[in-house]
Amino acid sequence: MIKINWIKDYNGEFICPKCEKGVMRPRGKGNGKKRFKCTNCNCCQYCCRDINKTYFDSKTKSYWIYGQYINDFECPNCRERNIRFFNVLNHTKRFKCKSCNSYISDSVYISRQNISQYAHQKKSIKPFNFDDDTWDLRSICSIGNQDNNYMIFFSKIKQEWVKYLVKKYIHHLCKLNTPLNTIGKHMTSMRFLSRYLLKIKITDIKQINRSIILDFLASLPNKESIKSRLWTLREFFTIGTLQEWFVIDQDIIRSEDYPKRKRTNPDPISDIVREQIEKHLHKLPDPIARMWIIAFFTAMRPSELALLKKDCLVQEGANWKIVWNRKKGKDQHEVPITRLIAKVVQEQLEYINNLWGDSWNYLFCHYQGISASIPTQPKIKPVRKVIPVSYDPLNLCIRCLIKAENIKDENGFLAKFQTRLIRATRLTQLYDQGHDLAVVSAWAGHKHFATTSLHYTKVSTELIEKEAGHIQKALFNADGKPLYYESLPKSFWDNPTAHKLDLPLDHINTPIYGYCGLPLDQRCDKFRACYTCACFVATNEKLPTYKKVRDELREKESNALNNGHDVLVEQFGKQAQQLDQIIEGLEGAT
Repeated sequence: MIKINWIKDYNGEFICPKCEKGVMRPRGKGNGKKRFKCTNCNCCQYCCRDINKTYFDSKTKSYWIYGQYINDFECPNCRERNIRFFNVLNHTKRFKCKSCNSYISDSVYISRQNISQYAHQKKSIKPFNFDDDTWDLRSICSIGNQDNNYMIFFSKIKQEWVKYLVKKYIHHLCKLNTPLNTIGKHMTSMRFLSRYLLKIKITDIKQINRSIILDFLASLPNKESIKSRLWTLREFFTIGTLQEWFVIDQDIIRSEDYPKRKRTNPDPISDIVREQIEKHLHKLPDPIARMWIIAFFTAMRPSELALLKKDCLVQEGANWKIVWNRKKGKDQHEVPITRLIAKVVQEQLEYINNLWGDSWNYLFCHYQGISASIPTQPKIKPVRKVIPVSYDPLNLCIRCLIKAENIKDENGFLAKFQTRLIRATRLTQLYDQGHDLAVVSAWAGHKHFATTSLHYTKVSTELIEKEAGHIQKALFNADGKPLYYESLPKSFWDNPTAHKLDLPLDHINTPIYGYCGLPLDQRCDKFRACYTCACFVATNEKLPTYKKVRDELREKESNALNNGHDVLVEQFGKQAQQLDQIIEGLEGAT
C-alpha cells in the first residue's frame, strides 16, 4: 500500500457516488478514514475500499487508483471527457465513461489513432524489414492521403509457412499500390484461414484442397464473411500461382461458391426527418452545417466529401460548378451548382484558409470535442486531419441534433442517421421532382442506369399514388377513342391541373369540362370549341356533365333551326355529335 497525498494529488479526482455529477473534495478524517464532500449535492462520504484501493501497473511502473478521473481522454462512443479508472480484468485496465456508462479497455488510449488524434502528428516511419512481424506500409508504398491503418501485424499468424506466404502476398499488394483498407481486409481473411489451418493441423500448402476450403467456408458465421474470405483466397491462390510461390489447383474456388448477391432497395432519409434536420441546421457549427449543405446538394459520398480539394469551385461565366476526383470511380466528376451553394463553398474556403492557409489542401477537416448532447458543440476543435471513416464529425453532429431536438420519423421513433444516406436521399429527391432517370444517373456519376434505379432512387408512396391516379383515370379524345396517359405531353404528367378545363356558360359558345392535351407552351387555335378539337381529353368523372351539355346543345340546335340560323345549327350540331361519341366511349369503358 502506497502513501497518498489526497489534498495535493487527488483533490476533485473522484466523482460523487450518490449524485454522480459533483466531484469529491477532501474534508479531513473521521473514524480513521478519509472524509470527502461533494461539490454538487454536499453529501459527505468516507473513503471506501474501492477509492482507497490501488493497482500497480508493472509495464508503466505507475499506480492507478480506482475511481480516479482520467484527464485529456474522451469516450469513443459519446465523445465526452468523463472517464474514470474502473477495474482490472485479465491484466488489462478498464475504464468507464460516466456519461454513457460504456467500458473501454486501456489499449484504446495507446492506439495509433489516439496518438495521431491528440499529438496532431504522425508516427515516424518504421523501416521495412521482411522478417519483422510488424510492417509500416508507408515504407513500402505510397499511401497518398490515407493516414489510418498503415501498420500490419503478422504476429497472430502462428504457422511460419503461412506467415511467410502471407507476407509475400501483402508485399505484392503494396507494390501494386492497393488501398490500405483493401490490404487490411485481405489480412483479416488470411488470419481467419491461418487459425482454421492450425486447428485442423495442416502443415503445408500442398495439403489444401477444395474440401478443406468448403469446410472453412462452412465454419464462417455469415454470408458477408464468406464473400470477403472467398475474395481474398481467390486472389491469394491466383497471385501465388502466377508468381510461382506454390502450385495449387485453380478450380479450388468456383464462382458458384459465392453467396447470391442480395440487391437492396435504397433507404433514403424520409422527407419528414430531412425537413426537421434542415430546420434546425443553424444550431450546428457553421463548418458542420456547410458539410451537410454541400454533401446533400451534390450527392457526394462521405469519402469524396472528406477529400474535397479547396480548388473544387469552378466558375464558367455566370455559372458555377463543383469538380472533384472520385476515389471509387477513379475519375473526375462535376455537378452544376447554384449561386447560393457557391457562396457556401466560398465561406468554407475562407474558414479553412484562416485556420491553416496553404498548408492544408482540403475544404473540410476533422474535429475533436464533439458533444453527443449539445448541438452547438461548444468544445469542438478543428484538427488538421482528413475526416476518417469512423467518428465522422457530420455523422456525430447530426445524430446529436436529432437527439437534442427529438426529431422523429414517420412512425414516431427517434430518427436514425448515417452520412452515407445523404447520397441516396438527394438522388431520390431529384427523381421525385420529375427529373428523368438519365439526368439523375448523370448527377450521381453512374455508368449504368440500373445502378441509379436499383440502389439510389426509391419511388415514394406519394409518387406511386399520383401516377396510379393518372393511369387509372379513363381518358378519351373528342372522337370517343381511348387516350393513353403516356401519349400526353410531359407538362400534363407534371401538372394535370394546369391542363384542366372548367369554363362555365359565360359566353356565346358551350361550357367546357375536361382537359386540354396540348403542351402548355403551344398555341391553341380552337379556344372555346374544345369538344371538336382532337386535343380535347374527356374523363369518366364528367360523364353526367357531358350528357347534360349534349342535351342542351340539341335544344339549341333545334331553336336555331326554327329561327333559320344555319351557322348556329352547324356549330351546335357538330359539338353535340362529338359529345355523343365521347359519351358512347365513356359508357363502353365502364
